[in-house]
Amino acid sequence: MSDVAFREVAPAATPAPPVAEQQARAAIIEARPLRGLLVCGLFTLPYRALRCFTAAGVTVHVLGNTGSDGLRRSRFCARYTETSHTFDGTCDDAMIAAVNELIVRDDIDFVFAGDQPSTRSLIAMAPYLRTHCFPMPDLATFDVLNDKARFTALCQTLGILCPPTRVFGDRAELLASIAQGETPPPAVIKPLSLDGNRGVSVVATEAEAIAATIDYQPVLLQRFIDGDDIGATVFADRGRVIGYICHRLRRATYSALDLPVVLDALTRIVAATSASGILNFDMRLDPAGRAHFLECNPRVFYKMPLSMLLGVNFPALGLAVMANIPTDEPPVAPKPGDAVRSIKAILAALPTPWRLGRRDVAMLGYVLSDPVPYIRENLRLDWEDRSY
Repeated sequence: MSDVAFREVAPAATPAPPVAEQQARAAIIEARPLRGLLVCGLFTLPYRALRCFTAAGVTVHVLGNTGSDGLRRSRFCARYTETSHTFDGTCDDAMIAAVNELIVRDDIDFVFAGDQPSTRSLIAMAPYLRTHCFPMPDLATFDVLNDKARFTALCQTLGILCPPTRVFGDRAELLASIAQGETPPPAVIKPLSLDGNRGVSVVATEAEAIAATIDYQPVLLQRFIDGDDIGATVFADRGRVIGYICHRLRRATYSALDLPVVLDALTRIVAATSASGILNFDMRLDPAGRAHFLECNPRVFYKMPLSMLLGVNFPALGLAVMANIPTDEPPVAPKPGDAVRSIKAILAALPTPWRLGRRDVAMLGYVLSDPVPYIRENLRLDWEDRSY
């Protein structure tokens, strides 16, 4: 189970009235841009979500707290409201009331979440809110996918390749196993449900010294897979993949990969769970070309703007599903080999500007159109530590 405890909504909460019919929603869309409410408690990841939803034509309002305060500095944030509520994976009547108050005040059309804890909170709140929510898994599916051990068990059930995995109750159990020679390196030690590489350690030789620094429990240990880090993301609609990218970030360049075996595995995972929403997966590609699935993050993801610059804006796919617009077959995907360079790589190429392509110009435009948040992130002015 997830290490975030879920508190049931108090009985006093009552479900919101039925949502408007499709014709009414279409009339709203014609009258003005959609208004989305972003709920979050962090800065870096929610900012990426804000930009992608804005690019899809949404006017974004934000309900956040101290950790997400940097979002108010973005020129793409239409209105920022600070709350004392912490979107920590739980919800209660007071949190529901705070969100509903903004839905009414700002005439919000739908609500979406900007990080892992707020996604879980929003899933729990969704039946009690007075408007739509952006597509997400149900709570049971979220907890299976978000928990690395349970996700690994799901992959094994479906015959999907993943590294040998073992879960220890706490640091003491892991240290005892290391002392008895049961967990030889190389291996990877990580928490069950934290994201952004928080708590992840690669154990090469000094296993006991590294394990002694662990400050979370339970502790998951996976065999280290030699190879390259790759990832994949889908947008799913009730068990069907409608958008997809398999990607790799190497030498500050984000590239689309052609790995049919990965799409096949993701299709089976989505079908088995009947999942909806944005699902991001981390893998290792071994020297033999086999993809080993490591974890799933059922939420918005850090490289989402890069996927958008390659032609797959996952929020736009979700909005199309919400509007009952027919989706393509096969899934929307970039052309294999398409790539976009990060600012670091682009700056290195500036002395020879003829080497810049249209996607480089688009990346520069993405950053320069809203430079303050980019500067805050790179100067680490916001508390959370993330890897990209």
